[in-house]
Amino acid sequence: MQLKSDYYDTDFEFTYKGNTILIRNDGPEGESLYVNGVLQDQNFGAHNGHLIGHILDEEKRREVIEVFLGGLETSHCMVYANGSLIHADAPPSDPVMMHEEEVKIKKRAPNWLTTLLLIILLAAVAALLLPYLGARSNVEPPDAASTETGGPALSDSVSASGVPDSGTESDQGRGTAISDNGPEVPESRIEVNYTWNYGRDHWTYSLSIPESTYRYYRTIDRKGIKSYSYYVTDSTDDESMSGLAEKFKEAAEKGNYSDYDMVKNIIFFVQNLNYVDDKVGTGYDEYPKFPLETLADEGGDCEDSAILLASLLRELGYSTVLIQFENHMAVGVKGGESISGSYFEVDGSRYYYVETTSPGWDIGEVPEPMIDQPARILTLN
Repeated sequence: MQLKSDYYDTDFEFTYKGNTILIRNDGPEGESLYVNGVLQDQNFGAHNGHLIGHILDEEKRREVIEVFLGGLETSHCMVYANGSLIHADAPPSDPVMMHEEEVKIKKRAPNWLTTLLLIILLAAVAALLLPYLGARSNVEPPDAASTETGGPALSDSVSASGVPDSGTESDQGRGTAISDNGPEVPESRIEVNYTWNYGRDHWTYSLSIPESTYRYYRTIDRKGIKSYSYYVTDSTDDESMSGLAEKFKEAAEKGNYSDYDMVKNIIFFVQNLNYVDDKVGTGYDEYPKFPLETLADEGGDCEDSAILLASLLRELGYSTVLIQFENHMAVGVKGGESISGSYFEVDGSRYYYVETTSPGWDIGEVPEPMIDQPARILTLN
């Protein structure tokens, strides 16, 4: 569907792999990229001609979308998905657009001499390292199941492979970044470790997050997101949240925990993350985080921990809502009449209050300052 309004120099949308991509450019006034109605990238002020975002294809695999604006006319535009041209709105004679295409081709096809020299170099390095590699093959690896604390461990190391990563599909796990000019290099990752107590047990959990994924979330413009519920329902990190939730489920089965105790263990995990004000943690007064950002930062403020808890419980099939006060946020978990404590009634069901900002709060316990405050319920359909 070509919009082509008079207000914008570039203003059109098209569909790619089930995703609606909308591009708008008003020259020096700014430019923006939307995917399925959600703002992905935006530039203000002077026109810089480059927007970046992502889509999920039919099999939920992530593709990076890059938009190059301008050329002989500001209405000209070219769109790439994972480096391949998927849309062009510019004549073949446009030298600026041709230059962008040449850059892409050169990245994907290095010349034969460079490739030959690289092969010779790798062969020489392999010959030098071969004796050492053979000697190391007789050394037994350390026990992968050992932990420093001696208590239960959800997992010694879990890779966030279900979220946007710069590696290919086969690189998931520890992950590698593919270089255009040489051999594979290790993907930079954020390693985080968590500890908390629940019941008689001391729990530990380790998480490895691709740094490129973390940086991707930092590029998302929060001004284009109208509701906190989006941070819970966004499907980009579903696989990662599902993997973490599954670890809690496996640990509960191994320890003969009831479903109620499993939920409380997850709540205690979130409550033990650090409370960090937005201004301190991000430099912005109001900066809601996606769940994986909160995990990488090892904490956040009230809406960040509430979003994380709601996401984890939602992955396990529990119905949750966000409870928004004027200056606070908590989670509501659907439960039956046998549960004691305070709750909100939503569509005839009870959603019990859960405080996420500090340890020790039980299901149904409400901090005194919140008891008489009006609240808005954000459903997560």
